[in-house]
Amino acid sequence: MNFHRAILIFVTIFCWAIGSENLSAQDYPQCQVIKKYPNGSYVVQIGDQQMLAITQNMEKKMLQLNRNMMDAERTILLKDSLLSNFYRTVAWYDTTIHNMKAYITELEEILNGYKGLLRDYKKMKTPWLTASWGIGATSQDYKPSVLMGLGIRNLMISGFMQERNSGLLVGTKFRLF
Repeated sequence: MNFHRAILIFVTIFCWAIGSENLSAQDYPQCQVIKKYPNGSYVVQIGDQQMLAITQNMEKKMLQLNRNMMDAERTILLKDSLLSNFYRTVAWYDTTIHNMKAYITELEEILNGYKGLLRDYKKMKTPWLTASWGIGATSQDYKPSVLMGLGIRNLMISGFMQERNSGLLVGTKFRLF
């Protein structure tokens, strides 16, 4: 215990010796309040500079506002990028729709051409004026008879002639197959 007491006495004497001396400390500049604002901030002058002194709560709010502003700017950039892509896609779709409408118009013209070609082919396929003839005999006297006819579209007019017999037939023709 004596050892501990000796150390305690030595430390006390040492602190008293240091405390009794005048130590030269750094001079702090003078601070003067110029104006006080209602929100708790101050305009102060330190040396020849004027500064704004704010509370820690105000500093936290300013940092939070700064962070929110940076987040909002990032969000705006992202949305601007999305809008740019959207407008580019809309322009591409408009061009595609315009090209498709032009293509549809061209295909309709081609289809109408083929329909006209089909009508012309059907007209050419079905003759509008025909002639028919034939030779035969009747059942009783076996004398020869001649059959001649003229057709206009589906209307047929035919006549037959024999030595003592003749006649005229009028009819139509139908397609079976």
